[in-house]
Amino acid sequence: MKKRWLIACTAILLLVILACCSGMGKGGPAAPSETPAAAPENGETAPEQTEAALPFTTTAFDGTEVDESILSGASVNMVNFFEPWCPPCIAELPELQKLYETYADRGFNLIGVYSTEEGTASVLDEAGIGYPVLRYTEAFDVFQTGYVPTTVFLDASGKQIGETVVGARSYEQWEEIVKELLG
Repeated sequence: MKKRWLIACTAILLLVILACCSGMGKGGPAAPSETPAAAPENGETAPEQTEAALPFTTTAFDGTEVDESILSGASVNMVNFFEPWCPPCIAELPELQKLYETYADRGFNLIGVYSTEEGTASVLDEAGIGYPVLRYTEAFDVFQTGYVPTTVFLDASGKQIGETVVGARSYEQWEEIVKELLG
């Protein structure tokens, strides 16, 4: 009897773990049971996700409407997908803010993207985020890896440059990537 109970509990735990790693589907922001998982700790990168320009319309965190023209002012746009419930996402926000402040006048822009409303305001406020933060829209589905944080780099026209990065990085690691992309 105990053996059957142990097998049943193990099966349930496995199903829960698999459900957590399912990521966002093509239907837009994930439902609570489909939210992306925190990125693996090993710092893996994913292959480039898209070759096409990225048309989109969404709302910035401050309520203003934003479209792909937000990308046109920089030769390198770093788009960081994060969630307020993700500890690695929250931990790297101050590093990203520092990166934004250091490289904003050198053709670099940083854009945060979130889908979970609850907790986002306090996370952004505590980290002192001054770069644009946008609400997730279906147009961003092409970049989904199933994990957060996930970061992609886009040129001024919205075409992906460089690799998709899965997981958080230190300031120094991000700076190395940004310097290489800026040339």
